[in-house]
Amino acid sequence: MPKTNSKTSNKKLIIIAIATLVVLAVFGFVFYKVLGGASQKIEVEETLLLDAEYKNTDGQQIELAEVSEDPVATLDQMFEDKKSFVLYVSLPICNGDAAKFKQYVLDFQHREKVSFYYLTSDYIKDSLVYETVKYFPSVIIVKEGKIINYLKYDSDEDVEFYKSYDGFSKWFKSNVEY
Repeated sequence: MPKTNSKTSNKKLIIIAIATLVVLAVFGFVFYKVLGGASQKIEVEETLLLDAEYKNTDGQQIELAEVSEDPVATLDQMFEDKKSFVLYVSLPICNGDAAKFKQYVLDFQHREKVSFYYLTSDYIKDSLVYETVKYFPSVIIVKEGKIINYLKYDSDEDVEFYKSYDGFSKWFKSNVEY
């Protein structure tokens, strides 16, 4: 008979453990929702007022590698000249989620009629940008020669902005006036 009590008490312990885990999971989910985990607020210290030369355009990317013999020097000079602009940096070969994000950026540019500069990450590693931004793809907002914000590919906080057109649009419009 002692074996029956042992099996019964083991079953009770397992049921209690499962019930405790379920209660903790529900409590954790409610706590997450109450703290606003599901609806991320974008906090922006400063925004960029986009110059006229970049808005009301055909929404094309300005590929620095095509318009300059030395795109890295051109980009670094833009920083030194304290220019304000948006730079989209992609991986040299985009596939999977990076390709989807690239399409969201392109669609946004066409719909909103704004132009961004564009380079691939293999150029960026030799530029001033790489001192701040190390993971790609990314969209980088530069105001008067200083990076004021960028999408952080390695950050859980920015995931929602990479996952959809609406997510990217929300992030961009909270950072740039045009």
